[in-house]
Amino acid sequence: MLKSKLSCFSLFFVLFASSAFANSYLRPEFLKEIQYGCLVEEKSVVFCTGQNITEPHLIVRLPLLEPIILSNGVRAFRVMATLENNTGYNLSGASVRVSFGEEPGEFLDVLISEKIIYRATSTINKSHLIRSDVPIIAPLYQRLNEIYLSADISQIKISLNELIFEEA
Repeated sequence: MLKSKLSCFSLFFVLFASSAFANSYLRPEFLKEIQYGCLVEEKSVVFCTGQNITEPHLIVRLPLLEPIILSNGVRAFRVMATLENNTGYNLSGASVRVSFGEEPGEFLDVLISEKIIYRATSTINKSHLIRSDVPIIAPLYQRLNEIYLSADISQIKISLNELIFEEA
């Protein structure tokens, strides 16, 4: 009798603990809260902010931050930003900095190397791979892992490095 009560309690505890921890992982809907809006005048970026602004000309988002395990067993993260273009011009690319903390090495310069026509959004078809086995990016991988496990997006910041307008 005591054994069955302990087994039942153990099963309940394991299920409860696993559901509590499962809810703490970073989910795609959390990433939807992260966006960076910019206003553009005459092909020049004049203002950008992480706060909501009315009718921004550019919106940068971080829709992809997911853990993967490579075929050789190495852990990694796929990371990609997107750019929504409402400037009135076509873009041929952009560079976006995504910071995951305040320390050196806790940022990623994301290259968006595709044509983004007016009123379109870039894709996540090409993403950045942050591997755990590359020593030079170890701080970035560790930080991504901490953010993913805690589901804490408060340290993720986006800024626009470069915007390339298509030549007419």
